[in-house]
Amino acid sequence: MSASDLQAAALTAYQKGDFATAAARFEEAASAFRAEGDRAMAAEMMNNLGVAHRAAKNYSAALPALETALAEFRALDDKPRTAQALGNLGSALLETGDLKRAADALNDSLALLDPQKDKVARSEVLRVLGEVRLKQGRFVDGMMDYEAGLRDVEKPSAQQRWLKKLLQKPLRMMGRK
Repeated sequence: MSASDLQAAALTAYQKGDFATAAARFEEAASAFRAEGDRAMAAEMMNNLGVAHRAAKNYSAALPALETALAEFRALDDKPRTAQALGNLGSALLETGDLKRAADALNDSLALLDPQKDKVARSEVLRVLGEVRLKQGRFVDGMMDYEAGLRDVEKPSAQQRWLKKLLQKPLRMMGRK
């Protein structure tokens, strides 16, 4: 199977919720792209491998895959993919309870994302950062980050609209909005 075929098979398995198969195919795709000399795509597959492991709650495998992808994207000076990998790493670190490192990764991701061009990605990162802040006991910061993340959601769900309204009132009362 070619690297592209392995990537397609991995994506199909991931979309079906078969995270173990997706992880195996992403790992094979990373090796295949590496063998072809395509460092960027090999790193992309490692990033996806980390996401698949995170979805399966296998954090001990997710973190090294995401850190490998991040190091490669930084070496390639690929800012958009570096930001994405930092966001994924921050999400995984949140789930493991490593809140300091999660906040650092998410803030680094935000620093690389353009507020005008990367609204969707910034929205996701801000909402995860809001969760981190809440778990750190930084309630006002958490509410502000989460509400800022909700502001850029193009088609918010009913729950997101409700949360946005819920957060606006206390932030206004505190003079933060």
